[in-house]
Amino acid sequence: MKNIEVDAIENNIPETLRAALLERLGEVYCRNSGYREHIRKEEELLRRLEESLTEEQMAMVGEYHTAISSTMGICELLAYRQGMKDMADILK
Repeated sequence: MKNIEVDAIENNIPETLRAALLERLGEVYCRNSGYREHIRKEEELLRRLEESLTEEQMAMVGEYHTAISSTMGICELLAYRQGMKDMADILK
């Protein structure tokens, strides 16, 4: 029974840490001037799209953006986790 509890805890670690990791990454991003500049460019492009596209087209762009953001979020978490594993291996 103890192994089941340990397995359950280990399986929940990524979900438990996910919010904290994303918050920390967000803080790092916000301190980076290159990141902030790219956000400004995104906002300007979105404004131009909103002026040019129909509501239906904007909805498709929004869905596309959501899909890309989800994929990049997964990539960030995988890279962060791999970095932690690599650091642990280095420290052995």
